[in-house]
Amino acid sequence: MPGLADCDVIILCGGFGTRLQSIVQDRPKPMADIHGRPFLSLIVEHFLRHGARRFILCTGHRGDMIEAWFRARRSGYDMLFTRDPTPLGTGGALAQAMSAVTSHQFLVVNGDSLCEIDPERLLRFHAVKRAAATMTITCRENRHDTGAVVLGEGDRVLSMVEKPSMRSAGYDNAGIYVFDRAIESLFPAKSPWSLERDLLPPLVTQGLYGFVTASPLYDIGTPERLAHFRQVWKETSVHSPLRSLYQVEGPTF
Repeated sequence: MPGLADCDVIILCGGFGTRLQSIVQDRPKPMADIHGRPFLSLIVEHFLRHGARRFILCTGHRGDMIEAWFRARRSGYDMLFTRDPTPLGTGGALAQAMSAVTSHQFLVVNGDSLCEIDPERLLRFHAVKRAAATMTITCRENRHDTGAVVLGEGDRVLSMVEKPSMRSAGYDNAGIYVFDRAIESLFPAKSPWSLERDLLPPLVTQGLYGFVTASPLYDIGTPERLAHFRQVWKETSVHSPLRSLYQVEGPTF
């Protein structure tokens, strides 16, 4: 069974961040400042800690800023970039990145949220279930802008509805997925398209499983949530850069 070192990690970071533009105007949303470093670097660092060694960043709006920051600092791991020529949606961005994927299984992660799961456990779960796809889910919170997930017996996903107007008991989509290369044959032939609306719901009938985590889900999609994350993440003695893996060659962020 492949471990994280054998799996590409695709990070979707091409959105416009419309709701955040009142306070983050000079950079893409994933580059929002968190005590002197971009939010996106915290996501990369989390997976580096668990053994990931190959990343593909799907950029779009002001993608040059993302690329420049990581090109100046990467050391000990591979970092590739694909950039949306026009807005492609989360699914279209993933489809464009597939030409750079080299692993049989790969992870897909949202670039504006962080949930500190153990990705090795996620991969083992995916293998044991023989899943067509696995999505990480968190216990239901007072949120209205995530996917609503209902689980059945054996952690099988019974339904997945993106940002429904009405919610019942269930789980929230944490935006961390495991796919096999075979999933590419199910991509819709249109552009743009949404991973959450156009791919995951049809997979319910083909073996979509939910990996439940107790880790909190943070996102920086609104000014309030960004402020909350900065407050939570202020203990630098715990959350510090991996200096052996970030080789700083340029100015700090």
